[in-house]
Amino acid sequence: MTARYMLIAAKLALSAGLIYYAFSRIDLHEAWFQMRGISVFAVVATMAILLLEIVIASVRLRRLLAMLGPRCRLMQAIDVVFVGAFFSQTLISFVGGDAMRIWRIVRSNVSLGVAAKSIVLDRAAGLAGLLVLVLATLPFLLQLVTDSAMRLGLLVALIGAVGGFMVVAAFNYLPAALRRLKLFHWIAELAAAAMTVTRSLRGIASLSGLSLAIHVLNVAVIYVLAAGLSVSLTFWHCLLLTPPVIFLSMLPISVAGWGVREGAMIVALGLVGVTPAQSVALSVCFGIAVFAISLPGGLLWLFHRGEYADAPGEMTGKYGRDPK
Repeated sequence: MTARYMLIAAKLALSAGLIYYAFSRIDLHEAWFQMRGISVFAVVATMAILLLEIVIASVRLRRLLAMLGPRCRLMQAIDVVFVGAFFSQTLISFVGGDAMRIWRIVRSNVSLGVAAKSIVLDRAAGLAGLLVLVLATLPFLLQLVTDSAMRLGLLVALIGAVGGFMVVAAFNYLPAALRRLKLFHWIAELAAAAMTVTRSLRGIASLSGLSLAIHVLNVAVIYVLAAGLSVSLTFWHCLLLTPPVIFLSMLPISVAGWGVREGAMIVALGLVGVTPAQSVALSVCFGIAVFAISLPGGLLWLFHRGEYADAPGEMTGKYGRDPK
């Protein structure tokens, strides 16, 4: 328990430090003036796009669960995603949100093992979609990034992420002797589940398409907010620069990406002439919008406990129920 609180304290301190660093480099009056002048259309369009992302993420989770055995209604999946999104904003990054998503699925009569695998694979599918988008635009991105250190850091991060997928896949072929170790055994089971999910080309195309759609919509959100803030930023530049920023903000080292996202946004958008104040205003608006769209998850948590076991269309399946 002490280690957990120390980790939370460290993340809070890092977020605070990064936020202080980001804000110390900008004209706060200019940033506030920029945010105050955002158009109503941009706010409404942003919330609509983020809501669409929630629905797409719910469809992806529903399909992943079906591939592993349990089946659920779309509204059940939306419930899980909304609750996870809310707690991702309040429980120190996506790790807390994913823990709540697992708990929500378990409450719907699905075994803990299947619930955990579905959420880890869902997170992996999202990361894979982001990597595909970054790699597809990498040649054009490198034309903007002229600093050798930044280029090297970007390439190392991408190689590390791809290498992580390969390492997990290799656990499917782990010798039986090593599988006796509890951690290795669980990772091997996760790798086997991943192989089951990716066995079908149709399944891969479905998950990849949904993940790519979510990340392209994130790009659209940044573009809409930039237009609403009167920041001169083309959709093409948003497509090149937003995915690396999202990738860095996903690292579980801060509170819901705050601080990391602002610093990354300053560096990324500075490559195309956006001022630090504009970058921070854009990042803060994005963060507030993501928090706002997650608030229904808090209401679902308070007023609906997610117990679907007795409802029509409950989460059931070959691997869905806990053993008696």
